Amino acid sequence: MLRLTMKSLTLGSMVALSTATSVFAQVPTLQNLQLVQAPSFSCGPHVRTYVVKPLDNRRGFGIRCVKFSEGRPGQTRIPRLAWYGEGNWGGATYRHVGQAIYRGSNLVGFASDIHGNGEDINNNFPGNLKVQVLGSKIRVTGAWNEEWQLVNATNYNPLPRPRTCGGYFDEYKVSDLTGSRRGNGLRCVLTVGPKNTTWFGNGNWEGSTYSHIGTRSFNGYGAGDVCGAGFGPICNTFGWGSLKLNSVPGGFDVTGAWSEKWR
Repeated sequence: MLRLTMKSLTLGSMVALSTATSVFAQVPTLQNLQLVQAPSFSCGPHVRTYVVKPLDNRRGFGIRCVKFSEGRPGQTRIPRLAWYGEGNWGGATYRHVGQAIYRGSNLVGFASDIHGNGEDINNNFPGNLKVQVLGSKIRVTGAWNEEWQLVNATNYNPLPRPRTCGGYFDEYKVSDLTGSRRGNGLRCVLTVGPKNTTWFGNGNWEGSTYSHIGTRSFNGYGAGDVCGAGFGPICNTFGWGSLKLNSVPGGFDVTGAWSEKWR
């Protein structure tokens, strides 16, 4: 992995400048030029990593772990994308889950803040976000005013793992459906937009931690693990239709590739 320092970028180092050009196109240039260490955080291979910058004068920085689905114009229940995001604005920390779904030819975003784990910001966005996918960038306007840039990796220290979802979600505690595995987990299921469509989950199985983003497509539910530093070493992906959410009193029995009880 390239390690960039200010000393390597002298006026006489034309070869070094040429070599670095492709890297600068993938990672936030100013962040990396100011740091000696190489970028160390990504969301992992199964979801895409974006860094966030404001389109107004706010100070702050954040990351978005994005899972693309197969939503298209005219389809009102399949997300085009779902995401988990965190960071800070003006020193105030936040954490949220979102999904963007077509309404006509426009992508409408829904998002809710996870709260109760020490986060400073606690808001809800029930369809008042305009989302535009512009090549390697995603622009979110309306109630938000920010742009996300696709990167391979960036310099970021994640917030501590959440233990509760807050009041804007359907929150479920997780255990093994058959009782054969040791472990537990948390599922934060969005209630804004189509219900029971997108969720963020974390927990541990047999002492090994994980985090993931789940959502649906035409063939059913799938999920991708967020395997960046701080989110857990388990790093799997689960194709569309591999997960079955079976409604039962008090929650769901999840079968297929998983065997989980959400209550």
